[in-house]
Amino acid sequence: SSGINAECPLRPGLFVGCGGNIFDAASVALKAALHSTTMPNVSVSGEGIEMELEISDDPYQVWKLSTAMCPICVTLYQEGESFAVDVTEEESECSEGYVHVGVLPSGEVSAMEKSGAGNMDPTALLEMIDAAVRIGMDIHKQLDRHLHAESTTATL
Repeated sequence: SSGINAECPLRPGLFVGCGGNIFDAASVALKAALHSTTMPNVSVSGEGIEMELEISDDPYQVWKLSTAMCPICVTLYQEGESFAVDVTEEESECSEGYVHVGVLPSGEVSAMEKSGAGNMDPTALLEMIDAAVRIGMDIHKQLDRHLHAESTTATL
């Protein structure tokens, strides 16, 4: 199988082929985009009907969005007695079903969806969720390390 090796380092900006899962890729892209998002400081002045919003036009008077609760989606495909991650299009067509698991940086599962034909053995499903949590936490750590390094270099 062409499943991802959880020990393999991420290579930001490198995408080969068109395999994998769009939800997984979109969740990583979303967290990266939110990490670099800044919002201008807004204050309210006046009282009652005379209230006014004052939006700072100083590019340094901003606040950053927190990505502490931003989940990463990990999709696992059931293939017979085993499962795979980051499958090719051909492998996904041969799978009996899949599970999307939203994993928070803390390792908590924030969402889950099972889809596909047939039933999943509950023990296999628990193993898939455990694997998704390990992989998701690893992706969070690697992505956070990269984003921190990028934001540190951007401020120099």
